[in-house]
Amino acid sequence: MIKEVTYRYDFGEGDIVFEKKRVIEISEDVVIRVSKEMESGIMVDRVAKTREGYYVYVEEVTLLHVGEEAMENFEIDELYGLSAIGLLTKLSNLTLGRDAS
Repeated sequence: MIKEVTYRYDFGEGDIVFEKKRVIEISEDVVIRVSKEMESGIMVDRVAKTREGYYVYVEEVTLLHVGEEAMENFEIDELYGLSAIGLLTKLSNLTLGRDAS
């Protein structure tokens, strides 16, 4: 399921930024997030659900760096609905953002 998670970035000295990101839910506390910004990759993050029903970022579990060219055309919807094997196959073949056929 695709959902929105609020990420809280603390840059120190009271400089805090909140940003909503689209993610794919893997379990109730693990999501996949795609970053086209500085990291240019795919993150697996741990999240938590607040009493109000919002999901908030807790920690990064892993980061898979992907080439900038592949990330330019990549959309998170490409991962939605894949089985675990399909997801790993897509990532290992580096078919992100393009047709593998």
